[in-house]
Order: sequence, then structure tokens, then C-alpha cells
Amino acid sequence: MQVGLGCLLIFLVMAGLMYSRRISALLALPLMAIAIALIGGIPGTTILKDVINAGSMKLHNAYTTTMIGAILAELVNKHGIAKQMVRFVAEFSGDNPFLLGLLMTLVTALLFSSLGGLGAVIMVGTVVLPVMLSLGIPAITAGGLYLFGISIGGMFNLANWTLYIDILHVAQNQIVAYVVPFAASLTLILIAFLTFELKKLSNLKYALLSSFILIASVFAYWQYAQSLPQSKAAAEPNQLSLLLAAACFIVLACYAVFRQKRRLVDLPAAAFLTPVIPLLLVLCCGWDIISAFFAGISFCTLITWRIDSINILTRSIIEGAQSVMPAVLLMIGIGMLLNAVMDPHVAASIAPLLQAIIPTKAIPFIFAFTLMAPLALYRGPLSLWGMGSGIVVLIQKSTSLGGQAVMSMLMSVGQLQGICDPTNTHNVWIATYLGTDTQALLRKTIPYAWSAVIAGLVLAVMFGYVSW
Repeated sequence: MQVGLGCLLIFLVMAGLMYSRRISALLALPLMAIAIALIGGIPGTTILKDVINAGSMKLHNAYTTTMIGAILAELVNKHGIAKQMVRFVAEFSGDNPFLLGLLMTLVTALLFSSLGGLGAVIMVGTVVLPVMLSLGIPAITAGGLYLFGISIGGMFNLANWTLYIDILHVAQNQIVAYVVPFAASLTLILIAFLTFELKKLSNLKYALLSSFILIASVFAYWQYAQSLPQSKAAAEPNQLSLLLAAACFIVLACYAVFRQKRRLVDLPAAAFLTPVIPLLLVLCCGWDIISAFFAGISFCTLITWRIDSINILTRSIIEGAQSVMPAVLLMIGIGMLLNAVMDPHVAASIAPLLQAIIPTKAIPFIFAFTLMAPLALYRGPLSLWGMGSGIVVLIQKSTSLGGQAVMSMLMSVGQLQGICDPTNTHNVWIATYLGTDTQALLRKTIPYAWSAVIAGLVLAVMFGYVSW
């Protein structure tokens, strides 16, 4: 028990240091791992071998996927696909603020299923936000919509899924089964937010129609997913999709040769499909995430081919990897922390504390994690990208909550952090760009983000992840 209390004290000290900005998560996590290992009595040779060395490599699949996804994101950026897509949708949506706000948010979500990082937020935001403001959408509302779009897109960001796969050992098809309805729930909350903020009764018909289309689309996808054989659901590529992918590659290669000979530099409309390609391959065809990313990179390179495409691809590989290096280093620290807390002596000391405070029944699960949702802020104990990376594994190992229950809890409380946290760099930039402050964005979005937390936890119970 003393070891458990000592580990808890380390968590609290590091949380305080990160909250006060005296230390970054990049340094806090490996220091926390070594400190916990020392308090837990792990021998020095084992710390070097298992905590530092093996821990650094533990999440190799996650950070490899993150880097490959970043290459695709950089390609989308360099070819101007994101900006052109936003401009096209803005022209298509006309001068109706409700339709414009909804479509801009959904386009943002689509883009951030591939994009990531502050640079992408600035790139897309400098196009999306002025378009919203031009039709009279209030600045705070526009900022809230943009944050919702980033968060919804983040749910479908395939690189983020690998952390759940590697840390909680949740299967890819299990993530899909939860993410699709949860993202639909968050989109319904987004529609309610937009309807209420614009304060026009005439928008109610658009809200009802868009909600009906959303629900019908999710139901249709659910029926399709249920019709698939279980072997296909386990990330086993659909054979027909492989044949179609091979045929498309040949056609695109011929098209690239045509563009090379004609010296074309325009952006074909089909290039807008780039962010969708990996998603469709994973959601509908059972492809692995890395394979789907490579397919997206190949599609983007060939469909936009021009004389300097090889140079663009090479720069995208280098700059894409550079852009996610902080996330990769963070994952190295997470791996060290995981190995430290999973040491038998340390785990046995912390487990009784977690068993005493973590609810494992349906109703307490919903209420407790709804109230504890703010602990996901500042990379706290309910953040998979921070201190929570070690705790959540112990929750899974020491309580009756399985990987799917822990995953759904993390995704649910993560909405509060992703949308509302005043210390997020993207929140700070959005507030500055709109001439307001992060606290105003927090006050505007927190009722809706907390509603999303509740919706996600209720879904987990409905799906049977938590027992009654």
C-alpha cells in the first residue's frame, strides 16, 4: 500500500508541474516512469532493460502509424487539397448560415481524420473561420463549431486508434463499432449547438432534416457492418477491395503518365477523395490502418501527379515525420510509464487503490466518470496521452472493466479535453484569431462537450461493455 501511495504522490506532483507549465509531458512521463520504478523497488538492471529500453519500443506500432499518417497529411497540405475543398463547399452551401456552418464543420471533421497538429489547425482555420464569419455566424459560435469539427475528425483519425490497439489491446473492428455511433451522437450535439446559437426558428427544419440523414446513414452502415462475416471484421482485407485497389492503381499510374506528358499542374476534383480513401478502406473493407494510409498516399501522389511530384512526396515524408516527432517522443515516454506500472510489485500496490475508487457497474460508471471527466484535462489521469496511459492499463487489469469499457470511457471524457481545454494550443490559436479568449470558448462549449461525455458513457453501457 505504501508503494501505491508513493506512486499516487508522484502522479500528483507531476500533474502539478505540468499544470503550472514548469515541465512538459515529454519530460514528465519518462521521469515519472523512472521514479515509480525506483519507489516500486524494481532493480536497476531491470529498469534499464525493461522500463527504459523495452518501454521505448513498446508502442513502436503506434508511432510508426502516426508517422505514416503524417506523410499523408503533409501531402494533402502541400497540394492545397484542404483549402480547395473548403472553398468548394463554401460556394456550394450558398448564403444560409446554418447549412454553411454545418457543412464547414463536417468538412473540418473530414480533413482532421487525416490532418493533425497546430499547423493543420491554422491552415484550415484561416479558410474556414472567415467563411463562417462572412455570413454572420458569431465569432464564439464559429470557434465552437471549428473545435467540434476537429474533435469529430479526431475520432476517425486512424493514427490515434493505434494507441487503443497497442495499450488496451482492443481490436480494430471493436473501435469502429464504438466510434461510428459515438461520432454520430457528437454530431447530433453539434447540430443542437448550431441550432441554438443561431437562434432562428426557421433553422429547425434544417436541423431535423440533417439529423434524420445522419441517423439513416449510421443505420445503413450498421446494417452493412452486421452483414459482414466475422472474419472480415477482424481487420482482414476484403478480397474484392484488393482487386479494385490494384485496378485503380494501374489506372492512376496511366493517368499520372498522361499528366506528366501534358505537364498538367491543376488539382483534379477526384483529389478531394484523398482523406476519405483510408477511412473507407478501414471502415468498409477491413484493411489494416498502415495499409490504408499507404493506399491514400499512393492515390494522392498519382491523382495530383506533376513534374515535381517525387520532390513533393520526398519533402512530405521528411516534413511529415518531423511534424509528429513530439507525439512520437510522447509515445516513447508512455511506453516507459506502462512498463513501470505493469511491473508485478508496482501493479499489486496500485491495484487496491484503483479497485476502491473505480466503478464497475453501469449506473455508477456513468455518474462517476461524468463527474471525473475534468481529470482528462492537462494530460491528467484520464488522458491516454498523459498520466492516464499507465493508470488505464491497471484499471483494465485490476478491475472487471474490459478494454472496450476503458476505451469508451477515455474517448468520452476526452471530448471535454479536446474541445474545451484552455491550454490546448489549437484553442489558444482559435481564440486569438477570433479576437476572444479561451475562457469564452470554454464557457460556450462546455455544456455540449459534457453532454457528449454522458452520451459516450451511456453508449458503452448500451453496448454491454459495462455490466449491470
